[in-house]
Amino acid sequence: MSTPRAEVKRLTHSRVVDVAAHLFVEKGFAGTSIRGIAKAAGVSVGTVMSVGDKSALLVRVFDLLVEAEVAERTALISRARATVAGHPESTVAGANAGGNCPDRLVGFTAPLVALFTRHDELARAYASTLISGGREAGLFSDLATGLTDRFRTVITERGCTAEDDAAARAGALYFAFVGLLFTAAAAGTSDPEALAADVRGAFGAICACLE
Repeated sequence: MSTPRAEVKRLTHSRVVDVAAHLFVEKGFAGTSIRGIAKAAGVSVGTVMSVGDKSALLVRVFDLLVEAEVAERTALISRARATVAGHPESTVAGANAGGNCPDRLVGFTAPLVALFTRHDELARAYASTLISGGREAGLFSDLATGLTDRFRTVITERGCTAEDDAAARAGALYFAFVGLLFTAAAAGTSDPEALAADVRGAFGAICACLE
């Protein structure tokens, strides 16, 4: 059970991150300062720094944006599956939606592609921060497991990838996807269709799925 002091600290931490998220999205990474975050959050600069410096806050904020996109996409998939299960006459159409494995993978990752291109300046700063080292990101921790598991489901649900090969192939898909996201961010790419085409090409090469 948390103490009142611990709860106040948690709420302050959450407020700082929420305010940082708003300012990063509204003003961009370069246009946001620790002092500006502190003023908007109604706390001291020292309090903000106790939560994290500007780069650490960006990583936390962008991870939350990524997690929200994945959670929303996963919920949509779950609702679609439930709808198909409740309407047997729609099973064939539902099962065939999205085409082959690369197409379905592109559909699942589309929200992340949109996120990285929509917030290209933040994505570039995020990628730069991670590449420089010293920061841990959600894309490489718990979220990585969720994405890889979803990739594995997609490539095995119609039997086009053997279970023995699924883990390695899902891992390759994940790292190819993250690599393309970061490459696009570093290059300042803001064209979701171009990035999606690159992602689709990489997925197709790894899946080699002709269904």
